[in-house]
Amino acid sequence: MTKVSKRIVIALAALVVAYYCVAGALYLAGFRVYRIPTAGMEPTIRRNEMVVGRLSGSYRNRVQRMDLAIYRIPQAPGEIYVKRVAALGGEQIVIDQNGMTAGGKKTLLPHPVSAPEIGPKKFELTVPAGSIFLVGDNTSNSMDSRYHGPVPLGDVLGYLVFKP
Repeated sequence: MTKVSKRIVIALAALVVAYYCVAGALYLAGFRVYRIPTAGMEPTIRRNEMVVGRLSGSYRNRVQRMDLAIYRIPQAPGEIYVKRVAALGGEQIVIDQNGMTAGGKKTLLPHPVSAPEIGPKKFELTVPAGSIFLVGDNTSNSMDSRYHGPVPLGDVLGYLVFKP
């Protein structure tokens, strides 16, 4: 093996080691890559698109309306979901033919908001303390809090950081 080929091998080995060190540090810091299998967040997140989220227990103390939260629901314990925070605990949410109002403020989403087709024409709920109300941006095709109810903060795992 020549001197140049040894240097190339050493450089490649160093790059591989550096890659795994950085990936391991990001993993330990709570960063995860998720593939979103549904169209419930379109156009923000397309079906089968990869996103990066951060698992953070402390995020539960600073959730804000319009954040993209990573959560689970008791009805599907092995599944992880990403939806938009529409209302916080103690706020009233109203969804009707005029759109969505949360905490007395009109909320704008990429698609018009629709009341659940399986329920009444007007959806109204006061979100219990210690919970949040989540909706998908593609409200006509999203299984969200309109169907499974408000999500307890204990089931919120973290937040979406970015999508490549």
